[in-house]
Amino acid sequence: MHSNVFVGVKFDNSLEHGQRLENDSDIKVARKSGSLDGSSAASSTSGENRLPNNYDYVLLPITNSRYRESVRRQFSTFEKESKSVDHSVLQISEPQLQDLCIPPFNATNAKNTNGGNDSPAYIGLLSSWLELESPNMSVREMSFQVLLNECKYARFVGIDKLIVAPPRDLSELQRYSQVIAKLLNHKVVSGPSPLLLSISLPLYEDSDPLATWELWNTIRKLCDYHRSLSVSLAVPRIKTPSHVLNRWLCEPVSCLLISSSIFATNQYQYPVLHKFNQHLIQKFQRLNGNSHANMNGELCIILHGMEKYAGAVKGGESAYLEYINYLLKKGDKMFVFRKNDKQDHLKSNNLSIVYNESTVDEYSPKLMPPLKPHSESLSNQVYSIFEKDTVKYDAYHTAIQEALKDLLKTHHYDQNSPLVILVAGAGRGPLVDRTVQIVKNFNIWNQVQLVALEKYAQACLYLQKRNYDFWDNRVKIVKEDMLHWKDSSLKVDLCISELLGSFGCNELAPECLWEIEKNHSKTSTIFIPQSYASYVAPVSSPLILQNLSQVSEVQDSPWIMHNVPYCILSSRINEIWSFEHPLRNNHLDTDFFSKSSLTEFKVKHRGEMHGIVGFFSSRLYNDTILSTLPDDCGLDTVSLQKSELSRRSSFQKKIDQIQITDPLKGGHGSKDLSDSKFSKSFHTPGLYSWSPIVFPLRQPFPIADDTELSVFMSRNHSLQERLIWYEWSVESFVYLVVSGASVQNPSTTIAPSTTRKHSAPHYQQQHRPSGSGSHPNYETRFSELDEMGFNNSEQGFLPHNESGWQSVNDIHGLSTSANNAVGPPMFNLDPRNEVGEDEDEEVHVRVKTGISTLHNVNGKSFSIPL
Repeated sequence: MHSNVFVGVKFDNSLEHGQRLENDSDIKVARKSGSLDGSSAASSTSGENRLPNNYDYVLLPITNSRYRESVRRQFSTFEKESKSVDHSVLQISEPQLQDLCIPPFNATNAKNTNGGNDSPAYIGLLSSWLELESPNMSVREMSFQVLLNECKYARFVGIDKLIVAPPRDLSELQRYSQVIAKLLNHKVVSGPSPLLLSISLPLYEDSDPLATWELWNTIRKLCDYHRSLSVSLAVPRIKTPSHVLNRWLCEPVSCLLISSSIFATNQYQYPVLHKFNQHLIQKFQRLNGNSHANMNGELCIILHGMEKYAGAVKGGESAYLEYINYLLKKGDKMFVFRKNDKQDHLKSNNLSIVYNESTVDEYSPKLMPPLKPHSESLSNQVYSIFEKDTVKYDAYHTAIQEALKDLLKTHHYDQNSPLVILVAGAGRGPLVDRTVQIVKNFNIWNQVQLVALEKYAQACLYLQKRNYDFWDNRVKIVKEDMLHWKDSSLKVDLCISELLGSFGCNELAPECLWEIEKNHSKTSTIFIPQSYASYVAPVSSPLILQNLSQVSEVQDSPWIMHNVPYCILSSRINEIWSFEHPLRNNHLDTDFFSKSSLTEFKVKHRGEMHGIVGFFSSRLYNDTILSTLPDDCGLDTVSLQKSELSRRSSFQKKIDQIQITDPLKGGHGSKDLSDSKFSKSFHTPGLYSWSPIVFPLRQPFPIADDTELSVFMSRNHSLQERLIWYEWSVESFVYLVVSGASVQNPSTTIAPSTTRKHSAPHYQQQHRPSGSGSHPNYETRFSELDEMGFNNSEQGFLPHNESGWQSVNDIHGLSTSANNAVGPPMFNLDPRNEVGEDEDEEVHVRVKTGISTLHNVNGKSFSIPL
């Protein structure tokens, strides 16, 4: 997998005061001089090389102040004419050569992949002086035409990423969004190889952590979740709360804007970032651009303001670039990006809907329909993909080994009364292979009868070949559907299967294993797996909404999310049901297979829900566990079985004490979770056969602060129609305080929505430091602040304290304009503004705030045939 994280720079604002670059040679000179002032570039060729050639993008305005004055003159003329002429038409002319900051000559050479041109590519800055929120329609039309002219030029010279200034008046978001939406839906932007528009915002505001996310969400909702709309985030100087960072990680972030003012200096006086911002960059780097809907998934880290403190840090401006490249190189090693993979140029980070799992690679984001292996034959390629998961088969190996030990201790077997092992749904035989290995190791071939049951003829051919080549024809191969297999002469001592889907029970494991149990089991038969449970949580994932909304009648179907970024909105994940084998001993209901659950979640922070994410965990045998749950989430595993309300299920007891191999220490550690009602979830290290399943919602579901969410899920088994299907819906509630006849609102604010971007394959040279030179090595120069005793969050910073909004303003050259300052947060949730309490006794009332439709009724969109 290649890295899709790039480095960009923005130099000083001299270009915005009438300067332009004549051609790419000026860019090269400017890179060396550390400035992009075209008038001074020619005279600086002999100057000191302050910036190395280790960045991929230059952030430049499309037009300069000359064009601004030209537009103002044209608009002034239009206003005068409109007073004397009945039907005057506003027509803003396109920029001329002297109005441009980016040269039209050889601009696309920056993207060549031959290595012959070291020029950077460009990211364009659209004009920030425009008044998109103006109540005057003519002013808004003038602003739209200017932006459209700049987009036309950007497309002409091959620039596909453009950054838009944020709204100035937060009370006029509808007008601002109207202009942006009009631009997004124009053929210049949304045509073939669409452009990407990115709104610059602070990542986080201390006064209201989710205020800028809600601002972004409001704009993109007004723009109908357009795929070419993204966001550029100014990284703050202070630590970002985890719930804010997790929210942004599933949003279409195209750029991280890093101001020199958020750097501190280490003991060697080199600029470094605090540990929390290093982790922030690493988390975005780990996504590798997978959160984009309409683009060849790229993230660009843009440095700006380097000239401000060049004299205060060792190494000057180049030290900032070297440090960022050092961090990214370290991240490349951590995430094992294979940059020399010859197939990388064929892979895209665009999320796509895939109906054939054989086309899926390990890294690309995909939405896939769940497999139906009982009714649809799998291809050879799909079998091959799953058989590579050694972690899964190692766990099965351990479980089979332990089960055989226990059976051999308690029973005597010989040739006349052999130990019968059944591999149900053998496929191409990976579990048969493991079983044969164990039988050989135990030297018990004379005591064992091994049966491989498989319904598909193609897979049986593979089993026959392996039986002849590797298993000495000792395996009995039965070509039969396990739902219909009836051989009264064969009773099984050990039944092994791998029928689990991403939700545990969604590949008919309960139904299939019940037929084995009913027709071919003894009272002592051991099943592997012994049990499995399904879990759900509310999830925000704009990519799901954007991609499924493009296809008709797919939002009532579950989907497998492969490498799709998502954010769990609740504080915990809930178990909704479980199955244990043998079924007759553990399920008192006459219908073993139909399940329903109404489970509740607490959502502390407002957001927007796009679906219900599903996981499973399975106890193969005793303490051998497979889990697809994410690590370290709160887990409610209280059993929902009516017969077990007064006690904890045996499955829960096993979950509470799990032996997990620590890949770092190489040993085993026991997680004792029995002391708390809500334990912590874990993901089996290295397991990749299963990705999470998502049950999408037709419409985005807004959630307020401190909301209680009620999720209904049902698994429906119909003998008449011989189908299995799932149905789901969501309700939300808040608690209001009633005092007498008055109602006081707690801090509940109704929340918003989602969108994404553009696709144009972008082949770039990425620059990482070599680590050589006369300066102290990178590990020393960029030593961590916490290793030097910087415990105070403000300690070690350079003097100037720059807020997130100031960083965004600096990008657009608005920092010195008092009139352009952005106002206070739009959503003021200060509890001091709440109404004072009455003296009467308070009563808390549960009020319903939202409800979704019931999805997939009667399995009309998705069902699994028996």
